[in-house]
Amino acid sequence: MTTALSIPPTAQFTDIPPPLGDVVAEYRIAPGDAMVKDRPWGAIAYTVTAGQFIQVIDVAGSQCSDFLAFGGEQYSDPLDATVTRTLTGLAVPQAGLPSKLFSQSMQPLTEVVQDTCGRHDSFLLACTARYYEDSGYPGHPSCSDNFNRVLAPYGIAPRPGWPALNFFYNTSVDCHGAIAFAEPLSRPGDYVLLLAHQDLLCASSACPDDIDPANGWQPTPIHVRIYAAGQTFARGMGRRVAADLPLRMTQDSAFTPSIRQLTDDLAEYNGFWVPQTFAHQGDQAEYWALRQRAALMDLSALRKFEIRGTDAFALLQYAFSRNLEKVAPGQGAYGCLLNPHGGIVDDGIVFCFSPTHYRYVGNCDTDGDWLRKLALAKGYAVTVEAVTLHNLALQGPRSRDILQSLVPEVTALGYFQFVETRLHNIPVLISRTGYTGELGYELFVQPQDGAALWDALMAAGKPERMLPLGMKALDRARIEAGLLALGHEFDELISPYQAGIGWAVAMKKPDFVGKAALEAIRRHPPRVAVGLVLEGPEVATHGQPIFAAGERWRVGQITSATFSSILNASIAMAQVVPEFAEAGTAVEVGLLDGLKRRVSATVGPLAAFDPTKSRVRV
Repeated sequence: MTTALSIPPTAQFTDIPPPLGDVVAEYRIAPGDAMVKDRPWGAIAYTVTAGQFIQVIDVAGSQCSDFLAFGGEQYSDPLDATVTRTLTGLAVPQAGLPSKLFSQSMQPLTEVVQDTCGRHDSFLLACTARYYEDSGYPGHPSCSDNFNRVLAPYGIAPRPGWPALNFFYNTSVDCHGAIAFAEPLSRPGDYVLLLAHQDLLCASSACPDDIDPANGWQPTPIHVRIYAAGQTFARGMGRRVAADLPLRMTQDSAFTPSIRQLTDDLAEYNGFWVPQTFAHQGDQAEYWALRQRAALMDLSALRKFEIRGTDAFALLQYAFSRNLEKVAPGQGAYGCLLNPHGGIVDDGIVFCFSPTHYRYVGNCDTDGDWLRKLALAKGYAVTVEAVTLHNLALQGPRSRDILQSLVPEVTALGYFQFVETRLHNIPVLISRTGYTGELGYELFVQPQDGAALWDALMAAGKPERMLPLGMKALDRARIEAGLLALGHEFDELISPYQAGIGWAVAMKKPDFVGKAALEAIRRHPPRVAVGLVLEGPEVATHGQPIFAAGERWRVGQITSATFSSILNASIAMAQVVPEFAEAGTAVEVGLLDGLKRRVSATVGPLAAFDPTKSRVRV
């Protein structure tokens, strides 16, 4: 029994993405309160069997679709958003490890496999008659009433308001606990793909709300597809980093298949699946392997761009903060791309192959667009091309011994130098760089060679008890070393002088992007970067306020924090007003609300561990 009018699976729809696989049923839900072309209006109820997939598609964009699911005997165990939030620790389930939607009896009903929008709601009811009455629209159709209508044939008792998982509903909770909503972020064709864990009765709506921005003021259809069981769909979340760039789904790196053999604790990071921790060892063991022996990590989420042409040097000399006249072929330099007001577009490394060929390795897909825009404005003869290179970082005091057993020439490789060579007949670029504060190397390869490179390094590292390392341990190490992270220590409004890398700006260059602004900022930056050592073991969090000792007024905020195992202390990276940046200055970090509890802290160097960088230069 179903209240939905099924559309033949062979029907062609030109207003939505093509099917992902073998379709067994699909439904078009029209919003409003009337039949539209013999298709269900407002909401539908439909059954799926365990192992089938449900795809909820926003046809025109900016349209909410509330979702219900009932499992158990006679569909007596409904989806429960509160249980789901509690068990996953997330406001809304995400594709990945914490992806399941649970019932009232704490049983998994479905799980999110793919999500191209990333903004949904699990707090509010599906819209109700009372909401419209209170807003001055008595008799307005509502999702809850529509659900009551389509669920009645299944013996489901009506409710005045249905707690639902509200796909594409753009809600947020502010710092005061208020729940706000705005027009959905979904675009035409955005979707959520769910895997059914048991036989289910489901209900989906095309919300009729036209009195506020919840549906962009104009309700539009929702399309539901049911896919046959037994198919495999890659897990992923959609990312849009710029309005004019296409949707990018989370992807595996060349090393992820090997990593999945060692852990299932992967999370989305910058468009890639990356390990958080590894099974049977944990982040503490990984961290100590890095500090005492060696560790291997996947950093393929970095973006790589080839800059070629007669004006390649001129472009980077203008766009990049360092003076590349001092960077010879075979060398690299760390610095940042700048914008006209002195903010950091991105930080990264420039590798020099020749005066007409460089490689920039950074964090953002948009770095290439910025370089192309500058080249066009200056009339430079240059090409900027994104390239698919994946890279591993082999880091730790024993990393040189491991690597030179495979590639003897790395013995002579100096800090920020690189060599193109072969490792077990694999073409590879090896640079003496890293993101840990330890002696280390990064190895760049074509994706087809990734698995072989991983195996070769893991085998070579086994005698030294090398371990693979996840993002949790890496984050601790980079904070100890005072290394920056995008969105924490810098963004487009923060200058190198505030972020703590003013030394990476070559102010003596005749001209470069943002020079005039930086000349003013460096004389008195609004804040400067420092390190803090906190009293006690509590760990601060990004954004927490820093106060003058014994005073009510703030002097800065935390950017990153961790508990340093090697220092046996709670430490933080922070940005404070210059008057409180002197080493030894006493401040207080506001925990909780900044009023109930403060923790004393002492200002020190940005890198709490090995501030002179002696370990990376050994």
